[in-house]
Amino acid sequence: MLSLRNTFLAVAACVSTVVNADYTIDPESVPITTRKAWCQQEMTTCPLICQQVEPRTTLVNTCDPESLTYGCLCGNNMQPNVSEYSLSLPYFICTQWVIQCKDACSTDACKSDCQQKHPCGAQSPSPPNKTKTATTSSSSTSAPNTIYTDGPGGSGNSGKKGAGVALEVGRTYGLAIVLTGLFAGFALL
Repeated sequence: MLSLRNTFLAVAACVSTVVNADYTIDPESVPITTRKAWCQQEMTTCPLICQQVEPRTTLVNTCDPESLTYGCLCGNNMQPNVSEYSLSLPYFICTQWVIQCKDACSTDACKSDCQQKHPCGAQSPSPPNKTKTATTSSSSTSAPNTIYTDGPGGSGNSGKKGAGVALEVGRTYGLAIVLTGLFAGFALL
C-alpha cells in the first residue's frame, strides 16, 4: 500500500532529478566543502522564494552535496524556477560551468563567449507578485467621511505633521545658525 510519505518522497526525487538539467559539471571537480556551502545556500534560498507565493510554505527543500542535486517545492505544489535566482544551486553550477569552460579555452574570444553566452543567475526574473498602479483623484469637498486620495506632496496637503515639523524647524534654524556663524567669523576679521 502506498503511503503519503512514500509518494511525497517519490515526487521529491523526481523534482530533484528534473531541476538539475540546465548545466552539468562533475561534482568531484569541486571540493566537498564548497559543494556543502552551495547546498546550504540552496536550502536557505528555496524557502525565501516559496515565501513569495501563497501559502508561503515549503513542501520539499533538499540538497545533496555529493551529487549536486536538489529539490525545491513550494506549498502550492509548484516548483519555482530557482535558476533565475543567485545563491541557488543552479547558479553555483552555472558559475562553475563557466569557469571550467573558460579554463578549457585557448583564446580570449572563446573565454569571452563562455561568459557572454552563458549568463548565470537573475537575468530578468519573473516577479512572483506584481504591483498594480493605482490612479488617484483629488476632491475639493469638505464633507464629513471624505476620503483623502491625493498622493504625497499633492496640492491638498501643504502642512507638515509629526517628525516632518521637527525636521523643517531643524533645517530652518540650522541654516540660520550657520549663516550667523559665518557672519560673525567675517566680522571678527
